[in-house]
Amino acid sequence: MHTLRISHPAISGRNAEATIHFYRDVLGMELVLRQPNLDYEPEEHLFFHVGNDNFIAYFVPKPGVDPASYPEAQGGSGHMDHVALDIALGDLPGWEARLQGAGVEYEGPIDRGYERSLCFKDPNNVTVELLAWITEPPAGMSQAAIIKRAQQIREARGAAFIEDRDVREAIAALA
Repeated sequence: MHTLRISHPAISGRNAEATIHFYRDVLGMELVLRQPNLDYEPEEHLFFHVGNDNFIAYFVPKPGVDPASYPEAQGGSGHMDHVALDIALGDLPGWEARLQGAGVEYEGPIDRGYERSLCFKDPNNVTVELLAWITEPPAGMSQAAIIKRAQQIREARGAAFIEDRDVREAIAALA
């Protein structure tokens, strides 16, 4: 018996309409569910389809509930640091243009060794990272297997972090 995947992070937010606008209109995700939070009556449950049957859930106050009663999101120890969403490397410039066009301040592209990313805040102050592998995993090849093998290659060469060359070598070894 084993886990299959992360179904969704469930995040608390302050503003339903700003959250819907951001994830649907700015990031292009489909809002696939909007209903009362079955565990807490003053909230509604928003469910955004990220792609590939992965989701982000948000619990936000229903209209008439004071959003100031919800604390602002914060990173750091004991808190969620960020949500990372995979994108294609070739789409990175388009995402930059989309974020700029929507007036979203971002950092990046950030060099993460074998990945490049853009980081920004959503309307609830949650950090979102758009993450692109430099060498995309071949169809049907597990990202976990590639990362595990690339880690072994990195350690063998005494490097501080995985680089794209480690990923390419891992893919070749696993093919």
